[in-house]
Formats: sequence, C-alpha cells, structure tokens
Amino acid sequence: MEEVIEAGDIALTAKKTFLSYYKKNDVLSFIYGEDKTTFIKRIVASEGDTLKIYRNEIKIGETGIPHDPIFEMMVEDPDRSDSTEIFSASKYLNYILRNLPDIVKERSLLESENSLIVPEGYYFMVGDNYYESMDSRFWGLIPRENIVGKVVLIF
Repeated sequence: MEEVIEAGDIALTAKKTFLSYYKKNDVLSFIYGEDKTTFIKRIVASEGDTLKIYRNEIKIGETGIPHDPIFEMMVEDPDRSDSTEIFSASKYLNYILRNLPDIVKERSLLESENSLIVPEGYYFMVGDNYYESMDSRFWGLIPRENIVGKVVLIF
C-alpha cells in the first residue's frame, strides 16, 4: 500500500471486539500466512458482495479492480509439476475460494459462471498499490478471525 502507507510508517490500529463490523473501503490490519505476518489492506468486497471473475479482471458489482496486463497471474498445474499456465476465469475463481470450507465454498458460488458471493465472515482485501500488492487476488478471501483491527491513524 505504498501510495497511502510507506515503509517505516507506524499505523495505529483499533483492536477488534466481538461487536466489530467492517465495511467496504475500511483499511484493516490482519494476520495471514503460516508465519502469521501482519498486513494492511483495504476491504474492496465484504460479505454479501458479488465478485465476477474474468480472465484478467475482477468486478465487485459493476466496479472493476484496476488491472495491469503485465501482472498476468500464473499457476502451476497440480497434475503436472513441469508446467504453468495463465489462469482461466474458472481456475482463478477456484484459486480465490481454495481456503474456504467446502460448505461455505458451495454456498458462495453463483449459478452464473465465474461469479461468487463473498460469504459471511470473509473479506476480499486489496492493497492500494494494487499493481505490486500481494492480496486476496492471490491469497483468497480473508476470514474475520484473522483481522487485528481497523487502521485509524498513520504517522
């Protein structure tokens, strides 16, 4: 998120409580990965929002997330260790949903091809410097229990 928060900045985070509800455009800190690294990203889709996945684009409702064509996403074919291929929309959708429990995944998929509804308790987080950001486009949806809190002050 270099455009908003620069390396070395300090972010003051309001810790979450059981009454915490987060909405689109909130900037949150959250834990991600096996090493439990803290990240700061913006919510671009929250529970109930519809994501439409295209080969090189994600839309939330009718609003697209900007995309840099140089930022083509590659994925290894799990059946062939010696190959990679560009994501198709359906592979991308499955990639975003891969960490969800099966029952949640099933409820989230829409009948229309390449669309999903963000399930309750999950967020689609994107860095403001999206051309260089690792975020939900790569990691998938972020569960509410991983959220540390809302960023309220940067200095």
